[in-house]
Amino acid sequence: MDEFEQLRSEVSDRSIINEKQNLDEIRQQLKKRIILSYIISICLIAVGFFVAFKLGSGFAFTATLFLAILFGIIFTRKLSQQYREAFKRSYVRRALEAVLTDVDYDYERGISHDTIAATKMMVMGDRFHSEDYVSGNYHGIGFEQSDVHIEEKHTSRDANGHSSTHYVTIFRGRWMIFDFNKQFRANLQIVQKGFPTAKRKRFFGKKETLFKKVEMEASDFNKQFQVFAQNEHDAFYIITPSFMERIQTLAAHNKGKLMFCLVGNRLHIAIHDRKDSFEPGSVFKHTSEQELMQKIRKEIETITQFVEGLNLENDLFYGGE
Repeated sequence: MDEFEQLRSEVSDRSIINEKQNLDEIRQQLKKRIILSYIISICLIAVGFFVAFKLGSGFAFTATLFLAILFGIIFTRKLSQQYREAFKRSYVRRALEAVLTDVDYDYERGISHDTIAATKMMVMGDRFHSEDYVSGNYHGIGFEQSDVHIEEKHTSRDANGHSSTHYVTIFRGRWMIFDFNKQFRANLQIVQKGFPTAKRKRFFGKKETLFKKVEMEASDFNKQFQVFAQNEHDAFYIITPSFMERIQTLAAHNKGKLMFCLVGNRLHIAIHDRKDSFEPGSVFKHTSEQELMQKIRKEIETITQFVEGLNLENDLFYGGE
């Protein structure tokens, strides 16, 4: 190692050490603030209960309970965000670069609404949020992924005609996109039963989608998955018995429900597990660097398992064309 490389390595090491120290300092501060917010909130609730008891009305208690919750959120929100961002800067990027190549990581942005909507295979709801964007290369396969949260607006009216609005989650989890240098023979969707869109007949009921439900020859596969394709012959060409086995194996190793969308020269994989990726653990538990890196690498395996499990690097979908 020449003098310049040694100096750069020393600077990098010092930077990593400073980031770790900063993360632990923020964790300690946040822990103290959370404990303090609990104490103040309990005092507020106790006062509300006492006032409600004296007045013989539950309104005071309800009001102080609301204020206690609001206070706790506001009092800890900024420091919680700092802790989350420090964790992602300190550990997530390094873990990604240790496994993947050509890494681009941005925890503030994600895969766009238009990119997912363009597949025409996902109900997009009324509210969309995406973050924790990662792109890179694994075993020669380029990919991108992010956390995605899609909600649908619901409006209801009470007996007095007053309306209220709330949002219901229709998808929350990871959305991954794998790139190829050839076109798929046909656009198709493979959706695990229980995945949100599987129950939405209006989506596939639109004639302009030109997708038809295809029954595969394997009954055990049909019990778990539904297949929708533009061309039945091409669906059987792509979804071979070996491919069905691979999908079933991946489904068994993931707690969420899966959806596979083959569109043009891209494979979209969605995991509906209602979880966010690359998040720090509890502030009340000191976790070693080794444990943190192991936790992140396990989450990275959620990406790499599909490259390996589906054998994507070996032209699985092209049939030797």
